[in-house]
Amino acid sequence: MSSIAQRLGREVIDTVSRQFYAQIRVHPQLAPIFAVVHDWPRHEAHISHFWWTVLGGDAYLDNQYNVARKHLDIGVTPALVDEWLALFEPIVRQHVASPDADEWLRKARMIGQSIALMNTPLD
Repeated sequence: MSSIAQRLGREVIDTVSRQFYAQIRVHPQLAPIFAVVHDWPRHEAHISHFWWTVLGGDAYLDNQYNVARKHLDIGVTPALVDEWLALFEPIVRQHVASPDADEWLRKARMIGQSIALMNTPLD
């Protein structure tokens, strides 16, 4: 059975990443948080590889990912995770048919939950 990554191909995943980060750069709440990124093509390639592997593709780069820690370090809050997901979903749905889009978004929500949990203060 083929993975979502194999069914979509790298080009679709790259397109989703590029379009998503183009919108991030102009988003009123997310743009300031992501202002730490200075090399957008490199960042987009890094994230495309991340999604490729999350969606079941074989790694083609030797990247390490610590998603929750990276987002904690730049100040991503649970509210910003919600903004991130609201921006991400229509882009995925524009380029990916269900059920692959549903599964990709399920994985994105799980990742978002881990970021939100890590960035929620303990009472």
